[in-house]
Amino acid sequence: MFAELRKKLESVDHSGDISPRQPATALLLSICPGLGQQYAGNLARGISAYILLILVSWLAATLFMFIGGLFSLIFLAVPFIGVAVIGIDAYRCAARQPKDFRKRWFNRTWLYPVVFLLLLVTVNPLMDFLVGSNIIRAYFVTTESMAPAVLKHDLLLINKLASPQKGDLVLVDFRKDTKSKKLTKIIKDQLIRRIIAGPGDSVEIRGRQVFVNGEPLNEPYATYGRGSSHDPFNTETYHLEQKKVPSGSFFILADARNFGLDSRILGTIHKNQVDGVVSKIFWSWNLDAGSFKWERTALSLNQI
Repeated sequence: MFAELRKKLESVDHSGDISPRQPATALLLSICPGLGQQYAGNLARGISAYILLILVSWLAATLFMFIGGLFSLIFLAVPFIGVAVIGIDAYRCAARQPKDFRKRWFNRTWLYPVVFLLLLVTVNPLMDFLVGSNIIRAYFVTTESMAPAVLKHDLLLINKLASPQKGDLVLVDFRKDTKSKKLTKIIKDQLIRRIIAGPGDSVEIRGRQVFVNGEPLNEPYATYGRGSSHDPFNTETYHLEQKKVPSGSFFILADARNFGLDSRILGTIHKNQVDGVVSKIFWSWNLDAGSFKWERTALSLNQI
């Protein structure tokens, strides 16, 4: 069966129209990595290049997440360098083909846009979903509830592999209320919050002072500005009676105590609602100036 199929493909290869390969066209098609190699007659090479680029790019993103300092910025260039290398390789593959090159079954003109669209709507989203669900994802901040550690318009990297600990900033998915859906009646989104206490800890709040297991918590990150219009309490007089955090749950607070919803209103959250630990600021946008906040680019949160 396979022998017959191979003969048919070979017959198509040798009976195709003569069409010299243009290196510039191969380079242009490499906007979709691997498509230039397909055009140049190297289908397997193109597929391998595409798969390798995806794997290396996600590996670089993961290393960027774990490695601190400006040195980590080099990992951000990996995908762009990879695309450039694949484009140059496609150019060279096309340049090496003879002038009497005959089109093969995968050189039909209509196949190029089909392959591009197929990758665009299937493989790319699938890889983003698999990696974003299990390893690393990005989150764009739209509020000031965690300032100054996290600012509005920061793009954060969320580490899905890390185990949440007290003091960590985490992405909380309020849509994953497995108990009563009470949270989704108040908020239907994902928010960044700080874990103040874990399972078995007791929490009490007297005004601005938070006590965990009876000990006052040192919170240099906490700020107390003017309350928002939906602020149901005043941090000067607010009091939360001592309560114990249930097994498998966390007590979370916003750093900007007069802004945002947290466990003071919503109660404790289940560990299944923690969608990852915030590890790093990818980049930050200054909306007023219309420019990047370069000083926050690649900044690890433990540097703030």
